[in-house]
Amino acid sequence: MKRLLSVVVLSMFAMAGTVVAQDSPIYLGVTLGYNNFLNANAANIPAAAEAASPSWTDKGAVLGFEAGAYLAPEIRVIAGGGFNRTVKPGHAYSPAIYDNAGNLLVAGYGETPNRKNMNYMFFVGGDFCPSMGGNVRPYAGARFRGAYCLNTEKYVFDKAADIENSEKKFAETWNLGGAIVFGADYSFNGGLIIGCQFDLFSYTYAAVQYKSQGGVKPNAGKCNSIGFIAAPTLRVGFNF
Repeated sequence: MKRLLSVVVLSMFAMAGTVVAQDSPIYLGVTLGYNNFLNANAANIPAAAEAASPSWTDKGAVLGFEAGAYLAPEIRVIAGGGFNRTVKPGHAYSPAIYDNAGNLLVAGYGETPNRKNMNYMFFVGGDFCPSMGGNVRPYAGARFRGAYCLNTEKYVFDKAADIENSEKKFAETWNLGGAIVFGADYSFNGGLIIGCQFDLFSYTYAAVQYKSQGGVKPNAGKCNSIGFIAAPTLRVGFNF
């Protein structure tokens, strides 16, 4: 799944680069919408796996970035996303030190695993933006969206963790979906645009899986979400 999402993201940027090379007008914007980033925690694996709801009503708001280009005066391709990777190095077990009488001199420390967390989200799509005259310009389009998160704990100092490439624990979650969107932009002099959009219809498939230790079968959960007239998003940007 991670490879599939990575290919989609790279293809998205490659497409955007091709469009820009054609010297088409460029759109850059900032959005305020629901937070599609995912979280997973390998240190606190539940007894029963359950995929988090991908519904926008269960998410907080987040600022985002989007970029697009006009293939024609009324046709726009658009994309956006974000990425984060965090690494926390671990350390080996440190035994306590006692004197000859058995008195504690130096307290011991437990082993800390290497922890890694990677998450990203993306969307890519296209809009039909008919010219209606005046400053208001409605548009309708489609979006393909996805998000992924992988959280691992690796006990590199524990020989029992050599199974499965020393990945003793991991938590992985992802979602993929699409939407038909409708919105409108208000254009000011100088190229400034303020607009809003929402999903007329959307579908999202989400999944999660946990592995508590090497050599065991992952515990998995799935979720499906359908939305109508959902996920309102505010947009501020510029046409260059």
